[in-house]
Amino acid sequence: MNSNSNQFIHQTAKAALITTVALALLLPAGFASAESGLVPPAASAEAKSAGTAASSARADAALAKITQDEAVAKLRELFPVLKNANVTRVQLGNNDYYSAGTTQMAWTIEWEYQLDSGGYGFSSIIDAITGDLINTYINFPLVDDTAYYPPKLSRAEALEKARSFITAAMPSLKSEKIQLVESSFSDLSSEVLFGPVQYSFNFNMLRNGIPSVADDLIIGINGNGEVINFNKMSAVQAFPSAKPAISKEQAKKTFTDNFNVGLYYTPVYKNGNVASWILGWKAEEQALYSIDAHTGKRLNNEGKEASSIPVSHETVPLGKEVFQPLASGKELTVEEAVKLVEKVAALPKDRKLVRQAKSTAYQRLDQKVWMLTWGADPEGMQSGMPHHSYAEINAVTGEITQFQMEQYMYGEEAKPQSAPAGSKKLTPAEAKQKALALVNRMYNKASSNLKLVEHGGTWSVKPDGKGYRYEFINYYQGIPVSGNNISIELDLYGGLQAYTAGGSLDYTKLTEVPAPAISKAEALQSYLGQYDMQLQFVRLGGYSGNGSIGDSTVKLVYAPLTADNGEMSKVLDANSGKWVSLYERNGRTATAGEAVDLKGHPAEKQLTELLKYKVLTPDESGKVNPDQEISTGDWWTLIADASTTYYKGYSGAESKTVAGVSPESPYYDAISYAVNRGWISRDTVVRPESKLSREELAVQLSFFLKYGKLSSFLANDAVVSSFSDSAAINYKGAVALAVKLGLLDGENGKFNPQRIVTKAQAAIVIMKMVELQGKLDQPIV
Repeated sequence: MNSNSNQFIHQTAKAALITTVALALLLPAGFASAESGLVPPAASAEAKSAGTAASSARADAALAKITQDEAVAKLRELFPVLKNANVTRVQLGNNDYYSAGTTQMAWTIEWEYQLDSGGYGFSSIIDAITGDLINTYINFPLVDDTAYYPPKLSRAEALEKARSFITAAMPSLKSEKIQLVESSFSDLSSEVLFGPVQYSFNFNMLRNGIPSVADDLIIGINGNGEVINFNKMSAVQAFPSAKPAISKEQAKKTFTDNFNVGLYYTPVYKNGNVASWILGWKAEEQALYSIDAHTGKRLNNEGKEASSIPVSHETVPLGKEVFQPLASGKELTVEEAVKLVEKVAALPKDRKLVRQAKSTAYQRLDQKVWMLTWGADPEGMQSGMPHHSYAEINAVTGEITQFQMEQYMYGEEAKPQSAPAGSKKLTPAEAKQKALALVNRMYNKASSNLKLVEHGGTWSVKPDGKGYRYEFINYYQGIPVSGNNISIELDLYGGLQAYTAGGSLDYTKLTEVPAPAISKAEALQSYLGQYDMQLQFVRLGGYSGNGSIGDSTVKLVYAPLTADNGEMSKVLDANSGKWVSLYERNGRTATAGEAVDLKGHPAEKQLTELLKYKVLTPDESGKVNPDQEISTGDWWTLIADASTTYYKGYSGAESKTVAGVSPESPYYDAISYAVNRGWISRDTVVRPESKLSREELAVQLSFFLKYGKLSSFLANDAVVSSFSDSAAINYKGAVALAVKLGLLDGENGKFNPQRIVTKAQAAIVIMKMVELQGKLDQPIV
């Protein structure tokens, strides 16, 4: 999880995340060489037949061991909810998966399910040789059966359900051949109190007892114990021998001898946004390469022997043409944005602008960007992934931040570009000069802010040999900046094929840092103590850049892993010497142990549940302070934390005042999220620091439950007039609603509307609402 990872891999990975379902349609397990000893004798003939079919131009139905009717029947048996679903299409073979250019022996079944609210379509994949389930996603509401808190199944029970389902879904796989992947980023999807409960489990296959990251399995189960998605990612390639030729000790020595760290300015993220910066010692990307267990050589991300030449950073010379930000301050028209792209890239003649949108930039909500798509068939853009080009342009400065000549070309080769008239193929040296000229034209102050990353050897030649690639890194105050690299890809004639200008990181929070107190030697020792070498099968290569996927290979390697895989993103602070996690886990801070001041408290049960779900966190002394009065901002923070693990930075609000709350307020994220969800009107002026009264809480509850209008009809309800202090209640309808729903109660015949709410009282109300889920006419969140 190196944040300074190869940008070309990053872009393909980013695209892969966007198209997870399409890329999940992979070959079944069992495609291994007979020499490896990994295929059971009884299955080897079938695997050989399947492998032959997979490498052919199209799948051969004569080789199928499972008929399409049997495949459909098995899916209905595995997923009873499919009983009333209609099969709209069945085909043998599928091209939308990881390894391009091959067709698998698998049945692709497309489903349609009709509900009163409309139709839902999705697909499933069954191995036509073994009958193993490969992929499915139940893409429609499970009618009247949504699992809310408390779920019928705990996470431990759901895990057992997952294991038994895998056994039924994959007859060729034995239960002892899978291994649960545990890390600090293990599933926390069920750790929200509001909303459906879902669990997700990730398993590695065990081949001859060795974990295989090359073909893992992900299964999702809801709180009722129903499997809602299943994704078996399988390697197409043959697996090498499971017997290593070198020992773990030898691999560790090679790793140690080549390990290196660098000093970087590194952003620290919270909920997807840069919260701060540190000057830290960071493991270099090439230092974390795996060791081939058969040859003892270090392998780069493409599966090739890593260069022995250390990566270096070269000065970017000032170009004849340099980028000049537009000074008008006005936003570009779409026509102007298109012309800027056409100045640096020769789009195919058959492509026209088919999609345009203006939005906020990723990680920079204060910036507007044009997102443009060119294609040959506007209607074809609605389905599949036809050949098309894509660009993002800063709508104010005119800077191109992303360009791809071919985007998302999975399962097929990009159309070859003809050589421009009068052009010739460039030598590597000429291509490098072309890239340097382009980065000057496209990136602001490139010669002073960037350096060219020289990987050595033939790295600049793309793995498929069809072009060139270059990587640039930002520098600030003479120190490289992690996580904001710039990449350029050219075809053999120097034509721009892809360009990515990093993540548009905001440097405003990056202040001058003194010289590091921790030496490089000290950092090296600290890092080396974190890693151990684990023998595993991995898939390397396959990323050809420019949105396409090429060939990959499966290797048996010793991979450097930390004790907790989720903490691979830690960086050593060069001044404090402390380890800093670059990503706040799922938007939450880990609970600081068991609280010391809840035992015997009337609200102990409710407060404990909020601790369990990390809605509350004890302070450094272990106290929750249950009787502490809370503010309006505290209340909305509790609600946001109980509703989602990712509300900070994802509210959709721009970095400007929202409902009277400025971005500098500690309550800004919670209030923005509440506004975005419609719980607070954007026209309202919220005073988050003001103490929350019982009457104000009743008002907030009416809007949170989406009964704000209904409450106006309850102003004269008897439940309010029965309180001896009803005359002091200004919002009688909201109070009546809260009392009728059992969320708030009277106290000795009074409502006490102005009494301030404590943390414990808020916990009681929240847990009452949590238990109301599924019992009202509409969802609570």
